Amino acid sequence: MTQKTLLFLMFSILLFSCKKSKTTVLKKNTNKIIWSLEALESKANQHLDNTKWDSVLFKQDIETYEKYTEVFESYPLNKSPFPVAEYDYAVSSVPFIIEKEKYIFKGVRIGEFISPDSDKVIEKLTLIILTNDKKTEETTLVDSRNYPYLTAQGYFKTSNNKFDWVFSSSPDGFSILLLNMKLFDLRFGETIIIYPQKDKSFLYEQIKDSPNNYESFEEYKTVILNNPKVKNNLLPKKNLFY
Repeated sequence: MTQKTLLFLMFSILLFSCKKSKTTVLKKNTNKIIWSLEALESKANQHLDNTKWDSVLFKQDIETYEKYTEVFESYPLNKSPFPVAEYDYAVSSVPFIIEKEKYIFKGVRIGEFISPDSDKVIEKLTLIILTNDKKTEETTLVDSRNYPYLTAQGYFKTSNNKFDWVFSSSPDGFSILLLNMKLFDLRFGETIIIYPQKDKSFLYEQIKDSPNNYESFEEYKTVILNNPKVKNNLLPKKNLFY
């Protein structure tokens, strides 16, 4: 699979990610929709009702999957097509690199736009992995099809291990990250840092912080790198993989 093909695939996914819908909600404010349990159940029932399905979107997904089956099957969970009710939702994934002295981290930010017409993203997960290699293979697929739930998946390949991950965020505030079968309840911190070890195990840190709390991502990175727990995990005595 060439780089050009992969870029085209991601463009196709983004192009088809937002559709119009009518959604039952508890109330609205200027920033987001607040969902009640009844509203979530109503949306779930819409997905089960074939008269509510977005047939055009479903057909597009089938055609895209037929063209790029190999790519979709390469993710931790195969991304095969399924029908959903019409919706209006835009999602975001932003890869990044953090460098500190001899250390190199690669990561990804997963979030949702406050509305499909907005430029503002609410980050839901920041996953950071110590790779010490800017060219470490990594990939991310963020998916809007489970609206109003935000879902994403991907992997990172370090020199001696592979880290598969799957993420899900519920509009009621409950979010989880499952990474190599380690479950993180993100109510206790939306920043996850992974430290691969020489014996192919990994250590980790969960921090109650988010890029949402800062004016810029650079400011957030500085705070994270200066966190005492992060500094401790980078001490020379640690059994890091490199």
